[in-house]
Formats: sequence, structure tokens, C-alpha cells
Amino acid sequence: MNINTLSKTTADYESSKLAVALYPTSMRKEKDGKTTYHARPIFRNKLTMENIANDIIATGALEGYTPEQIISIWRVANNAMIDRILNGSIVDGGIGTFYARVTGSFDSEQSSFDSKKNAIDIAFRSGKTVKELSSQIQPVIAQGNSVKPEIISVTDIESGKSETLTPGGFLDITGKSILVTGNNADVGLYFENTEDEAKSVKIAATKIGVNTSTRIACVVPQLASGNYKIKIVTQFAKSTVPCKESKSQTFGNTFTVA
Repeated sequence: MNINTLSKTTADYESSKLAVALYPTSMRKEKDGKTTYHARPIFRNKLTMENIANDIIATGALEGYTPEQIISIWRVANNAMIDRILNGSIVDGGIGTFYARVTGSFDSEQSSFDSKKNAIDIAFRSGKTVKELSSQIQPVIAQGNSVKPEIISVTDIESGKSETLTPGGFLDITGKSILVTGNNADVGLYFENTEDEAKSVKIAATKIGVNTSTRIACVVPQLASGNYKIKIVTQFAKSTVPCKESKSQTFGNTFTVA
């Protein structure tokens, strides 16, 4: 069964491979200054019962059935399961167990259910078979739409050098996925003073003259004398939907303002 047949866009990872992207865990960084990462699957699409029914037909697993018949049986089974679950049964659905869950808090042991504070939901816990199959999968650590900017070169046009900055002059940056874009507050082009953070300057995307995924050109701001690092923070993504988390890269060279 090739799940790529259900996607209108070309996947940037192999079929049947689970791709995940890594994101920094902010809580750990705020706690002790260290940066760790957590993984999230890169979902290639959202499927319906109709999609799965067509998959089943394509594999020939249920000869003699139409997609409409499979969907009809599926809906009846779902309704029967929901009725049992919401009446207090734990239902083993094959891939795992389903059970009712009550959310929200209660003020005391005598409290009544309040629909404004409490809710009933159906929870799921994967079963032994799913866990065994999952343990055999080796996820592909990929960026998918969450690309990370890569600065290749930074040149001070006035001096023609890659180790100085000329305030009021022009700066040319080349790289990959360096388009400065997004609505997060930290998005921008940074001139970070390595000795005094108060002297650092951030340029917003609207102040950048040339702003593309491979090239940035802008006027060097009025910087105090000292040493600086160039950093890009962006929500740029391969798709039209920007990344939720900002991505950043700091160029390795140190630049001097006389």
C-alpha cells in the first residue's frame, strides 16, 4: 500500500517512513539554560474514511466490496463502539483500547457535573500490537517544512571584507532558507555585540532591502564600536504556511566595527 498516492504534493521523505522534525524545548532552556529538543511528526496530509476505504480496495484485501460498503460497515461499527464507550465500557478496537475520560476539576466530593467546567471525551491507548510495530520503525529525522536557515557568506560591501562592518554601508548575505519572515516577535536580522548585549541591534524584515531565501542585502545600522555576530531568526518554510517556531542561525565569523 503506497500512501503517497493519496497526497497531491510530493513528500520530501520516503514512502512508509515516519518523518519527524526537532524543536527546542523552551521549558528546559528557561530552567537551566540548556537546550534540548523534542520531536513532532511531519504530517503529510489528513485522510478521511473514504481515503482509507480506497486504499483497502487498491490492495485487494476485501475483494467484492465497494468503498461505499466498507464505509457503511465502518460507520456502523464506530457508532456501536461510541455507544458502548459512553456507557462505561472499555472497548478494544484492535489497534488499542478506547475509554471515556472526564476532564475539568470539581470543587468537592459532592460536586455535580458542570458542562461549563467539565467535559466527557473519548481517550485512546495503543495496544501491544501497535507498540511492537512502532518499536520496529526508525524515524527519519528531517526538517520537512521546518527548514533551518544556513548562512554561507557575509560581505561588507564598503570594505569588501568578511571581518568588518561599516555602519551606513551595505551588507550582502548569501545562504539557504534565509528569508526573514514571520510574525513572531523574535524574527529579524541581528547584529549581536559579543561584549555588551545592550549594543546589539535588530533589523525587522521590513527594513531589509533584498530579502529572499538565498540572499539578503541591507544597510548596516549605526553600530557602536566592538565585535559583532550576525544572526538570522525566521519562520520561513518550504510551504506557504510559516513554521510555528522560529528558526535561527548565527554566522561563525566575528565582525569588527572600528
